[in-house]
Amino acid sequence: MGSRLMHLAISVSVLNELPGVDRNRFLLGSLLPDAAFDGNGRSHWKIYLSDGQKRTYDLRGFRALFPEQIKSDPLYLGYYLHLVQDLMFRRFVYYTHRWDPYPTGNVERLHRDYALLNPYIIGKYRLECLTEAPRLTEPEPLTRVCAYDLPALLRELQADFINRPEGEFFFFQPGMADDYISLSVPACLSGLDALQTGGGFVDEIALAWS
Repeated sequence: MGSRLMHLAISVSVLNELPGVDRNRFLLGSLLPDAAFDGNGRSHWKIYLSDGQKRTYDLRGFRALFPEQIKSDPLYLGYYLHLVQDLMFRRFVYYTHRWDPYPTGNVERLHRDYALLNPYIIGKYRLECLTEAPRLTEPEPLTRVCAYDLPALLRELQADFINRPEGEFFFFQPGMADDYISLSVPACLSGLDALQTGGGFVDEIALAWS
């Protein structure tokens, strides 16, 4: 999926449309799915469709399980919009740019591109690192789905801001990052409108992948 800093850049842009929202709690939610002790896709609400051939992220299921929290708690709203962003990423990378993750080493090379992109994204989108994450209190409903490692998330995020790797891009370059971010911000804003009006949600079935 998109890197932590891509998610952060999108979420900071969305925050401009959410005056008065707890910034740290929203941004934590927007990063939290990638901070789980989870090897089976639960943190991203990954499901197979009824035909068993395609997968998607269960946006409807998330809304159904957390109907009040998603409207009142920025943590849950940020988390939900992360899933929207990941759907946009899959469409952008796998369909628009025909990314092939299967050749040996390609996933690692993609993650290397993310590291090379970090200084560019920080500068262009004027990002600041979270220095302290709000605690997930027990029983936080999200922790019933899976567990999250917040200290590791903060360490990895801080490393994103500090490290300055060198090298050539393999696949995912600055222009692609800008295109993905510019695609995802309107999708998230549309998702916000849908939560308020009760209709026009991002269609995770139409964006399913095989």
